[in-house]
Amino acid sequence: MTTTVRSTRIRRTAAGVGLIGFPALLIAQAFLDPTGDTTFYAASLEQPDAILYSGLLLLASAVLTVPAIGGILHLARDRGALLADLGAFFALLGAFGHTALAVIYLLMRALAGGDAAEMIGFEDRFNADPSLGAVGLTLLLSFGIGLTLLSWGAWRAGVIGWWGPAVITGVVLVHNFAPDDLPAAVGMGALGAVTAVFGWLGIRVCSMSNAAWNPVAKESVSSQTSSAIA
Repeated sequence: MTTTVRSTRIRRTAAGVGLIGFPALLIAQAFLDPTGDTTFYAASLEQPDAILYSGLLLLASAVLTVPAIGGILHLARDRGALLADLGAFFALLGAFGHTALAVIYLLMRALAGGDAAEMIGFEDRFNADPSLGAVGLTLLLSFGIGLTLLSWGAWRAGVIGWWGPAVITGVVLVHNFAPDDLPAAVGMGALGAVTAVFGWLGIRVCSMSNAAWNPVAKESVSSQTSSAIA
């Protein structure tokens, strides 16, 4: 196996694993997250391990988002390139947001070791900081925008049917504009839909041949071979 073929397979596999893994880990994180109906301080006292694992899952999902973005950029390098480029930008901002949120989860575990009044006061000030809130909201909203654009870019590239981006668009609209008091099952269902769409893309990428994944490289090799023969 040549180095080029090996590197192509590694990149294709990484993209496929990223597409399958990043939303699947978000489902696991949402299931474990102990802060959904309580404060960080209360959760740090009652479920410190759950906060730890929740933060680590967020971080792992953010890491897998990077090869997933790269995979769609590669698939949409001709048709759908502009949509994919814009989607990559916003999705990467969202991955930064998930990384920052993961760090916050890990830091908030330390609240359990301090004075109750001081720790609660710190958390209140932290949540009320307008600059922090604006940056965090921008990053997290960017994630949904990025996924929407990436899915439409994949559709434009011909690697998924219209149903894929339609589902992602609907999920993002519901997530951003629906009332905050929706049942937790709705949120889990939305993450399940995102996992179905991008997971399907990931399975398709993993099952592709190297020639289908990187036809440009194949043409280049043929051209080089012809030149050498000439």
